[in-house]
Amino acid sequence: MQIKTEGAIGAMKVLGVTGGTGSGKTVVCRMLKEQGGKIIDADKITRKLQEPGQTVYNEIKAAFGTDVIAPDGTIDRKKLGAIVFTDRRQRGILNGIVHTRVSQEIKERIKKYREQGDVPFAVLDVPIPVEEGFFDTADCIWAVVANDDLRIARLMGRMGISEEEAALRISAQMTNREYEAIADVTILNEAGTEELKKLVLFELKRFLAG
Repeated sequence: MQIKTEGAIGAMKVLGVTGGTGSGKTVVCRMLKEQGGKIIDADKITRKLQEPGQTVYNEIKAAFGTDVIAPDGTIDRKKLGAIVFTDRRQRGILNGIVHTRVSQEIKERIKKYREQGDVPFAVLDVPIPVEEGFFDTADCIWAVVANDDLRIARLMGRMGISEEEAALRISAQMTNREYEAIADVTILNEAGTEELKKLVLFELKRFLAG
C-alpha cells in the first residue's frame, strides 16, 4: 500500500522518529522510506563524521585515547560503546563531541530537501532526542517503543551479544516512559511486522493530513 503524498510536496513536513535500541525504530523508518520519505539517519551521519581525518574523529581519539582506535585506524565502535554504555560521564563527553555537528548536518539536509521541492516529507531517525536538530526541527515526534524483554531478545539476535550486555545497553538509554513523554505519537512495536505497518501507515496519514 502506498499513501498519496503529492499534496505535501512544496510544503515539506519533517517527522522525527526516536526510540531506544531494539525498539524497531529502524524498521519504522524503512517503512516510511517506502512511502516516499527522505530518511536522515543520525547514526549514519555520526559514522561519517567519525571517519579518520574528520574533526570528530580527532576529538574522540583525544578524549578516549588510542584504545578505541582499531588496527585499521578507524574508531572501534564496539570498544567505544563498551566505555560509554557503562559510564555516564564518558557518555556525556562523547555526546558533547558529536551532537552539535550531527545537528548541523541534519539542518543542512533538511534545507537541501526543501529547496528541491519534490520531497513530500523528511524523516529524522534519531536515537537520542536533543533540542537542536530534532525538537527544533521536527513538526511531529514519534517514539517507537517495545518491552525490555523483547528488545533484549532482538539485540541478542541482531548483534550476537549476551543477555547481560543487551540489558546494559538498554539501561543506559532513556526508558520507554521517558520516550513517550517527549513524543506526539507512540508507536508500540510488539505485535509483529504486519501490525506495525498498519499502525505506521495510519499515523503517517494523520501526519501528512495535519
